Amino acid sequence: MVMEVYVIRGMSNSYLTSDGVLIDAGVKVNDVVRLARKHGIDIKYLFITHYHFDHTRYAYDIVKVFNCKVVASVPESSVIEGRERPRTAGFLQSVVSSLMRVRPVSVDVRVNDGDVVEGYKAIFAPGHTPGSTAYFKDDLLFTGDAITEHGGRPVLPPRGFTLDMDEATRSFNKLLSLRPRVIYPGHGNPISLST
Repeated sequence: MVMEVYVIRGMSNSYLTSDGVLIDAGVKVNDVVRLARKHGIDIKYLFITHYHFDHTRYAYDIVKVFNCKVVASVPESSVIEGRERPRTAGFLQSVVSSLMRVRPVSVDVRVNDGDVVEGYKAIFAPGHTPGSTAYFKDDLLFTGDAITEHGGRPVLPPRGFTLDMDEATRSFNKLLSLRPRVIYPGHGNPISLST
């Protein structure tokens, strides 16, 4: 059976898959509920790609409604759980982050590079944040902001919100080398790379 992927747009893109996984929590819970009901999907897992508020803002509400398990990388977990402050790339990001309140949420499954949860392989892609993580399944790659989209093409994350551009560039190239059929970025439209 082919996995279906549904895009939910909000502060960032979230993706609901037909196998019961929601990637990122930058969308209001009512939008997630509506789409899950429409397609008869029981959400079992919430995968977080990185700790920025636009990807975690509604995690608490989503977990409360769906009683799903949260999956995040080991390096990002303490920030997502509210035990550590996020590192920011510059003044603008510091100001924006300080204005956006995010309720902490417990991380149930902490992944390292190469770990597999529900058939999704965690692929560390640091640079944008220290523990940015993409998730890869069935030639579909969910990248958070490690890859974004512009003009139908994969592009690097924005410099002003990225901690280490050199490392982000290495991660970008690493993810493209996986040769995914479709990239589902944190911002922009899905990118089809099939020929």
